[in-house]
Amino acid sequence: MQNDQSSYSRCSWMVALVLALILLWMLMTGKGPSCNCAAPVTTPEAATAAIIPAEAPAAEAFHFSATSSDFTNTGGSTAEWVGQADTLKGLLSGDMKAEGDDKNVVLTGTVDTDATKQQKGADAQAFFGSSVTVDNQLTVKSAEPVAATAPPPAAKLYFDTGKTTLKAAVSTDLAPIVDWLKANANTKAVISGFHDPRGDQAFNELLAKNRAKAVREALKTAGIDEARIEMRKPQSIDGGADLAEARRVEVSVE
Repeated sequence: MQNDQSSYSRCSWMVALVLALILLWMLMTGKGPSCNCAAPVTTPEAATAAIIPAEAPAAEAFHFSATSSDFTNTGGSTAEWVGQADTLKGLLSGDMKAEGDDKNVVLTGTVDTDATKQQKGADAQAFFGSSVTVDNQLTVKSAEPVAATAPPPAAKLYFDTGKTTLKAAVSTDLAPIVDWLKANANTKAVISGFHDPRGDQAFNELLAKNRAKAVREALKTAGIDEARIEMRKPQSIDGGADLAEARRVEVSVE
């Protein structure tokens, strides 16, 4: 019985030794069971991505456009007036338009008078507040000349003795003639110069002509084209016995 136990012990030791040798051989030759136990490698890029969250999309910039009948806007704004679209539309009339953002606003369109332009600009500034710059680009309509129902009477411009210098009131004296000519493009001005009967006849005629030329220049300065001005010698250059009345230039329209 003792021999059997000794034999069993030797066999056990031999098996254990063989297994140990086999395991040692497998480890030395790399043919043993593999184990992927290495720690994961983290790249700097991956580490940064893990720490920094994805960037949020940029918010759309605020912009608005308003007329007397419509109000549209994009983006968002904290300005109080943004929620008062009806009030803003009430400030605008005709073809007026307001557009911009919560810092700068441009006012465009046409108005009848400069006073209306200034008032609309002031109203807009009061609505948007002092933190907003209002650029008032409203255009004032050009006033159309009102045509008279009948042509004005001839204008008479008087001169001092031997002089061709126009007096200060020339613009006022010619105003009805100028307005009529501007309102009636198919009409013309007719200028005739007179003189008193004293002195040399030839000199007086030249004096009357030069006075008429001075009046012609006044009409041109007032905006009347020279092609619409006729210099016409009167039938009698001598103005008559009233010397003051004789030293005159008459301007009529035809």
